Amino acid sequence: MVDERTALENQILGSYEELDRNLQLIASVRALGQENQAPQAGDFVKIRRQAIQARQTQQFNRDDVVELKKASCLGEGKDGLLAVRPCPGPDDPKAKDRLSILLGAENRARVVLWRFIVATNPDLSDQDLPQIIETFARLQREAARAGEWVQGADGTWLQLP
Repeated sequence: MVDERTALENQILGSYEELDRNLQLIASVRALGQENQAPQAGDFVKIRRQAIQARQTQQFNRDDVVELKKASCLGEGKDGLLAVRPCPGPDDPKAKDRLSILLGAENRARVVLWRFIVATNPDLSDQDLPQIIETFARLQREAARAGEWVQGADGTWLQLP
């Protein structure tokens, strides 16, 4: 079966790719100090900066997210957000705190990125946000690896074989 992406999927993936290119540029160029930077005005600049920071957060936390998904402590929710799953093993308060902080950071980053997609695509509006989230959630389910937990569109949880 040939995999054909929808226009919305291409917009979502394209927005992530653009942010990743921006991060590469930022990493390869020495930034000026705050006092030497030209003032940045406008909502676009602000939301783009927030989106770049969100992608940095996701990239920084990627290994931990993958590890916690493998350990069945996190799963991909039907709402496009990571969800806590019953975590096997000893009850460790420090591990729970780490999980809570990571979950909050990743989910906040996802919301910022969804809003960036709407703000930077002239064909989209806030009314399209539910469809963006639904499409993102489906893409996350499709990208999930064996042993990871995903929540179907109907709300049921499934551990992938």
